[in-house]
Amino acid sequence: MKEEKEIICGLYPRVSTEDQSRFGHSLDEQEDRLRKLCEFKGYKIYKVYREEGVSAKNTNRPKFKEMIQDMKDGKINKIIVYKLDRLTRSIKDLETICTLLEEYHCDLESVAEEINTGNANGKFFIRMLTILAQLEIERTSERTKFGLIGAAKKGHISGKPALGYTKKDKSKKLVIDEIEAEVVKRIFNMYLEGSSVCYICEKFNEENVLNRHWATTTVDKILSNKIYIGNIEHGKRDKKNAQIFENVVPTIIDKTTFDCVQKRKEKNLKNFKRKRTYIFMQKILCPKCHKIMGGESSTSGTGDKHIYYKCNCCKKRISEKKIEKELMKFLNDMLDFFLIVDNSFKPSMCRDIELEITKYEKMKNELNDKESRIKKEFMDGEIAAKVFEKELHYLEKEIKNIELKIVHLKELKQSNDHKQDVKLFFNVKEIEKLKVKSEYVKEHNLWNQLNQEQKQYIINKYIDEIKISSDTNHNVSILNIIFNKNEIENIGYMFRNDCFDMVVDTCARDIILSNTKSDEETKNYVSTLRNFYNIKETTIQAELFDITKLNSNEIIQIIPQEKKSKFDKNKFTILQIEV
Repeated sequence: MKEEKEIICGLYPRVSTEDQSRFGHSLDEQEDRLRKLCEFKGYKIYKVYREEGVSAKNTNRPKFKEMIQDMKDGKINKIIVYKLDRLTRSIKDLETICTLLEEYHCDLESVAEEINTGNANGKFFIRMLTILAQLEIERTSERTKFGLIGAAKKGHISGKPALGYTKKDKSKKLVIDEIEAEVVKRIFNMYLEGSSVCYICEKFNEENVLNRHWATTTVDKILSNKIYIGNIEHGKRDKKNAQIFENVVPTIIDKTTFDCVQKRKEKNLKNFKRKRTYIFMQKILCPKCHKIMGGESSTSGTGDKHIYYKCNCCKKRISEKKIEKELMKFLNDMLDFFLIVDNSFKPSMCRDIELEITKYEKMKNELNDKESRIKKEFMDGEIAAKVFEKELHYLEKEIKNIELKIVHLKELKQSNDHKQDVKLFFNVKEIEKLKVKSEYVKEHNLWNQLNQEQKQYIINKYIDEIKISSDTNHNVSILNIIFNKNEIENIGYMFRNDCFDMVVDTCARDIILSNTKSDEETKNYVSTLRNFYNIKETTIQAELFDITKLNSNEIIQIIPQEKKSKFDKNKFTILQIEV
């Protein structure tokens, strides 16, 4: 029988001056708790790395470095801390530490949070901390975007200006840099004359244009940048919600030239095709050198096609099938988690009616004040009767118009409040439908029914980057996923919803997935439907249901059945409807 590996621990108590004065987290108290844990669990203690008076804002700490080196040398295989913030307060550093722990087969255990990366739950919880921190960062960035939009409308740009522009004095207002602008014009002209992006780069590097190195990505971005026709594009990455503010900066390229270049680029893109579809193209980071891995394929002697991701720097190669298998394990847990916290299906009003009402009431008050003033001036003999009558008539007319607008806005507000209630009710129903779809996708592993193009579309839509690790036996583990910031709030529902829709398309049949119904509700529903259609009704255990075996000439309705007790198995009522 194989002996259990001996657990040799490094204990890491840490305090800063602030901790000692505010909370009394002394080193002795922490060390005592850590030693008691080791005694209780039978861990062997190699060393105590006492870090005194040092902040956790970064990992540049003497005892921390010593502990990490001992881990690398194989002297310890578990690190124990009192709380996770004793180890680090930085999410970025925590991610780096977790990567090191996995690489050197060392576990992390926290006394207060009951975290232990030696088991799946502990690893999952650590990853959740990273993902939730990313979500908070994205929400924080949203709070600042309105100020950026206001600046963009005025032609003020934060950060480094695009090639061809410079900032006027110390302001953020852009003005044309005549020397760089000539280079931009030359790029557009050369491309229209038939030069490729690669040729332009080679030519510019050969001539040492602007004394800089020219990369293809740089030239490609210049050719696509709307700023050269005077427009600022805010939120480019979100194509649906991107905003364009026109004519806010001086133009370098005329619109006709710019449009011709975009048409040429689109035509060139259509002519460029890969022989294989790579699901994770431009998404996988090399576990060794952290560069983006490229796609590579091969065909075996039996004719089977194999797809890999290869790093051009360190030549490491990893199978796509292995990445895909581990990714879906990782994602299913994470999507279940996000299904619980998703809360973005809440209606929002298109107009701030309250603000408009306040604005018009202020205008009405100002007109009333003006009316009082001219009445006083007339009584004091400062204005003639004809002028007074004309002014008074105008003011009374304006006040009446504003009062009518206020009444209209208040009615509109009342109507919108009612619509909001209806929308909220509707959205709750929609969420329930999406939950059912999501569970169905997971239970039946519909992901495996998608083709390469469909999988690539979904991964590209929701995921920006995947960090992996790989051991000497080429086994793959998913360390972290960076989600598309525009999709992260609803990812628990929508990732699987897209899988469901695409499988429906793949099977080339009409599918209706209903909300869960009781036996009585299903019976009444089917009875009504039979008045109009011929229906074949089947109730089957969920795990036995195979969508591909149903007649493709019929509309299929899937009705999940309400469980009578928690011990009941999941069942579907399948309606095959002749049309």
